[in-house]
Order: sequence, then structure tokens, then C-alpha cells
Amino acid sequence: MLNQYDLSKATNYLDRQMFLDPAGPVTIQRFEEVRYPRIQKFEALARGFFWTPEEITLTQDKADHKKASETVKFVFTENLLRQTSLDSLQGRAPNQVFTPVVSIPELEALVSNWSFFETNIHSNSYSHIIRQIYNMPKEQFNTINENKHIIEMASSIGKYYNDLHVLNCKKELGIEVSEYEHVKAIWLALNASLGLEAIRFLVSFSTSFAMVENKIYMGNGNIISLIAQDELLHTEWTQYLINQVVKDDSRFAQVKRECESEVYSMYQDVIREEKNWADHIFSRGVVVGLNAEISKKFVDYTATNCLREVGVKLLHNAEKTNPLPWYNKHMGKGSKQTALQEQESTNYLLNATTNDINYNELPDL
Repeated sequence: MLNQYDLSKATNYLDRQMFLDPAGPVTIQRFEEVRYPRIQKFEALARGFFWTPEEITLTQDKADHKKASETVKFVFTENLLRQTSLDSLQGRAPNQVFTPVVSIPELEALVSNWSFFETNIHSNSYSHIIRQIYNMPKEQFNTINENKHIIEMASSIGKYYNDLHVLNCKKELGIEVSEYEHVKAIWLALNASLGLEAIRFLVSFSTSFAMVENKIYMGNGNIISLIAQDELLHTEWTQYLINQVVKDDSRFAQVKRECESEVYSMYQDVIREEKNWADHIFSRGVVVGLNAEISKKFVDYTATNCLREVGVKLLHNAEKTNPLPWYNKHMGKGSKQTALQEQESTNYLLNATTNDINYNELPDL
């Protein structure tokens, strides 16, 4: 069995596939040259985004919550609990299901960063918000398991993560696993990740930003803006992995062709569940600027634009323009912000030190 802790064999990662390379898992984590510089840049950019939720005060948010209508309280709380639940999956899944099948160090580093941000920053952020706003935060958390809409969404995503996890475990135990089935499980899990990052998360942010548009829960809005910056980057690198792996690995190209209808159905399930969620969250009333019908249009708009980037064309007509014209201003420079940063602004993270120091000008200690 291939052992990732055995450093006795020489590595040549430049000739490896992203996933399930016959040479085995990553052993020595060396980054002096990599097969995929763009993956390395994605990871470096993500590290540069580091922040903590405690930086942002929520005192006014607690006061806003006390004065809010029961409808607004319901919408705000349900959205937070959903965000908490879905981030619980995404905080665990990248490291748990993708790391065992990764064959190159730059992708292993990216996956580790992915899980770190989702758990240590994003999930912690949602808990921070709930702790600061509610007198009995555990009462809110305890309702998650009773929410059938959240359970359905989590199950839809978790199915693909669990299927891959089971195959990984079998292989670790020395049980024979079909390479085709293993590649297929990775492919489906990558697409499930994209549905979560690019559709579910981004749709949930619209509810948070609608509150900001109404001049309430501004601290929460500031935290969500930081999370959104991260999720745009996560979306972009997931799209890149999906597009690139089929170009470089004939096994994935085959699986893509043969699983086209299954992947399409997966995304249709995401869209259906998001629209059901819109009916649920606005079942007690609307927030000024956002209601169930507008939210459903935003689901279609977001899904259409996201999936177009990975060659999936939805068979229904979506809005040509964003039905929430105020959304992008909360996301920074718009949907292509991270792409511009990735292309133009990563030098401040890479090779950021200099040797141009005049030691004679340094003060005495």
C-alpha cells in the first residue's frame, strides 16, 4: 500500500495527475516548482485574505435584533442557521474527502486552506454572530436538526462527499476499489462543492445583504462581505479544478461524458432546493427589497452564470441582468473580483521579501 509518510522514494510532481496518480499520494511537500502555478497562486491569495470575526463589533446588531419585526427575526435567524449548517459540511469535506486522493503538493495545500477557512473562520463567524445577538445561542443551534429544509440540502451535498469518503477508506484498508468508480466519485464531489460554493452560499448572502440595504444588522453584513470574498475565490478555484482536470486527465474526461445527465440533475436539485428554501424563509413575510419570487430569480441568475463557467447550460431561461442590483456592491468589485486579484495582485504575497536593506541604517538595539 502506498504510504504518504514514507519519504524514501523520489518524487517528480511535475509529471503527476491532480488526483489518484499511480505514483501515489503527496509525501514531501515541496513547492520550489509546481505543475499548476495557478493552484499555488489561488492558495497564496487565500492566505492573504486571513481575518477573524472578532475584529467586527456586533453591539448594534443586537440592538437591531431586539427592535426587529418577528418576520425579520425569522428571516435573519433561519438564514444564519442554514449558513452554519452548510459551512459545517464544507469545513470538513475538503480535507476529509479530497486530501486522500490528491497527488500534488500545491493542491494538497489548497485543500488544507479550503477547510481551514470554512471551519476556523466561516463557521466560527456564524457562531460569533449568534453568540453576540442571542441571549441563549444554544437554543438557536438546537433547532437545526428539526429543520427539514436544511436537512434535505445537507443530505444532497453530503451524499456525494460520503460516497467518496467510503471509497477512500476502503482503499486505505487495502480493499480493492474500481479506479473508474473512484474517479467518478471525485468528479461528483467536485461538482457538489461547486453547487455549494457558487450557488447555495452566494444565494444565502443575498439575504444578509438585504438586511444591510435596510440599515440593520450592519456588523453581520460586514462579516458576510468578508466571507463572500473567500467564497468567490473558492468558487473560482473549484471551477478551475473542474475545467482543468478534464483537460489533463483522460479518466476524468471519460467520466464527465458518461455522467453528464447525473451532474445536470445534481445542479437541478440544488436549484429546486434553493427555491424551496426561498418559499420557506419568506413564508412569514418579506424583507424590503427581497421576497420569495425575487430570490428565486436570483437563484436562476446565479446558477446560470456559475455553471456556464464549467460548460453546463441550463435548459430554462434566466434573468439577463441581476434581479438584485445592489448585490454586487456588497461583493467588492463584482463577480470577477477574485479573478482580477488572482491575475494582478498576488505578487504582494509571493516573493514579498527583499534583500535591498542597508544594515548601516538600522537602529541599535
